[in-house]
Amino acid sequence: MIDSVSLMSPLLWGAVALAIILFVWLVKVHRGLNLHKAHARQQKRALEKDVEKCNKQLLEVRSVLVGLGQKVSEQEEIIAHLTERIIELENVDSDGRLYTRANKMVKLGADINELIEECELPKAEAELMLSLQNKIAGKEKVPPLHKAKQPVRVPANQGYSSLKKNR
Repeated sequence: MIDSVSLMSPLLWGAVALAIILFVWLVKVHRGLNLHKAHARQQKRALEKDVEKCNKQLLEVRSVLVGLGQKVSEQEEIIAHLTERIIELENVDSDGRLYTRANKMVKLGADINELIEECELPKAEAELMLSLQNKIAGKEKVPPLHKAKQPVRVPANQGYSSLKKNR
């Protein structure tokens, strides 16, 4: 049997060559897999770092949002307070609106009776508004705020005591 299978048999050499080729191929595949695993591990580490960085940023964003939420709540309270205050002032300023309306009516040429009836102003206030508008328009002269006083002359023979008595 040994004779039939000689060392020079092409079949034996073919099997050995095939085994060597398979072994080389397996070594290359194993190296490729190891390189691929190393690359995958490197990518995994990089991704884990990115995830950690994103988590930190998320925590920062959350803390900022909490602060902004507090600021928004404070601003909402301020707006609510200011809205209430505006409503109060609108209710209180109803007299101001009447005077504004009366002023417009005077500018348009309304007489005293129209002011009294339409704006519910007392007669004295209606007269005052008409007078002020006429003075602003230049139809009436504005009296000076104070009259010029004449200096008091004291004769040279009178002293301080006589001035005191005159006053």
